[in-house]
Amino acid sequence: MFASLPHPVSSLILFFLVASPMLSIASPVPDLTVATPPTPVALVPRQNQPSTRLGRRAPKKVAPLEKKDYSSFLCPASAVACPVSEPDTPVSPESIAALSEGLNSLADWFTTGFECVDLATELNQCGGCLAFGEGQDCSTIPNARATGCEASSCAVYSCYDGYTVSPDRQTCVKKDTNPAAPQATPVAIGTPTEQVVLSDRSSSL
Repeated sequence: MFASLPHPVSSLILFFLVASPMLSIASPVPDLTVATPPTPVALVPRQNQPSTRLGRRAPKKVAPLEKKDYSSFLCPASAVACPVSEPDTPVSPESIAALSEGLNSLADWFTTGFECVDLATELNQCGGCLAFGEGQDCSTIPNARATGCEASSCAVYSCYDGYTVSPDRQTCVKKDTNPAAPQATPVAIGTPTEQVVLSDRSSSL
């Protein structure tokens, strides 16, 4: 078979046939076995710890809701809406709380009833609404014959016999037999800018 081939070609073929077994022995055979993966490292869960940032967070302060003032919707600018209470009904902390909780809308005010009051001059609700436990009824000052409301404070103008107006004009005090004792000067009744109340007993004096 090699006789018909040129000599150099036949020599190369012969060399290849002889060298092939030797080359296969000399070359390393790759390891076809599957490599074992490394053992995974066990994960240790982290202990739960309170956040320092959360610990320093101050609680939010919730401001209490303020009652809406409906006076601007119910009365003129200089007046305040005061609830109308039942006659001879004593005012107590319980009645004030119940009244305040029941006045949450305009409809509640109309259901309860109200009057527009100038707290600076109103004789019977001087300085505040009596139904809310505020102000004073100047007509009920003991032994006072004539009273009025000035700048949201009661003022006594005159008193019945045996009593005199106190120096601060807030009450009636018994007359002192000592003529040197200071006494308030009675105020003239009927001043157009002041409200005055006269007791029915004054007509008999």
